[in-house]
Amino acid sequence: MAGWREITAEFAGMAILLALVISVAVAGLATGSPVVTAVPSHDLRRMLTGILTAGAATLIVYSPFGRTSGGHINPAVTLAFFLLGKLTARSAAAYAGAQFAGAVTGALLALFVWGRYAADVRLGATVPAMGGPAASLGVETVMTFLLVTLILNFVDRPRLMPFTPAAAGLLTAVLIFTEAPVSGTSLNPARSFGPALVGVLWTGLWVYLTGPPLGALAAALLYRRYRGTVACGKLIHDSAYACRFLDCRYSPPAMRIHARPFRHEPFATRGRS
Repeated sequence: MAGWREITAEFAGMAILLALVISVAVAGLATGSPVVTAVPSHDLRRMLTGILTAGAATLIVYSPFGRTSGGHINPAVTLAFFLLGKLTARSAAAYAGAQFAGAVTGALLALFVWGRYAADVRLGATVPAMGGPAASLGVETVMTFLLVTLILNFVDRPRLMPFTPAAAGLLTAVLIFTEAPVSGTSLNPARSFGPALVGVLWTGLWVYLTGPPLGALAAALLYRRYRGTVACGKLIHDSAYACRFLDCRYSPPAMRIHARPFRHEPFATRGRS
């Protein structure tokens, strides 16, 4: 289902996102940054960080990269669409691999560009803070549940679908501002893995490899219970870009890639193609 164009676009989108996320962290937190001097309020800088980070993700999803791959740039989002029958297991694994590889590449690029300044902010690594790992795990799970639920509801409604990236970005900006003191607001296993691997900082990484997938799992299963599946596996469907997700209701019938009929039954027994 997913071809090299989609997988490459997902890799590139994730690499660009991580490089920009770390650059924003350098600007807002690194010692000697002119932004730190000009904006002494840590809360205000955290708000700006949330806006810039979420804005970068939104622009990537709206870009040709996002319109080609669907703009998941997050293994948790890919997991949700897989559980709702929009990807085969092989395609979901390829997407996740591209996302993790892109995150590592983006972290390496940021380290190359910013050097000691990137190291000063630990490459933007997410580490449990207020409340420790337990609080971070709970926050990451709930935040990802909210984000994925919003995405699914927007994608499934033709009038709202074009605004999915903007709505998800707005929610992410709010979550970064409110929850960063607790968990760093990852919402994304790949986003946390890249800086951890490149910066050799493994503190609490299990939280970010566990919490977001749990939140996405809960959101997808709840959505499947009440609505069955979702219209498309892309955050934004653009007819100018071929959609290779299964049973996309936004594609003309003759161009749809069909899977076995989606039925309300336990995930372990549901047929997939």
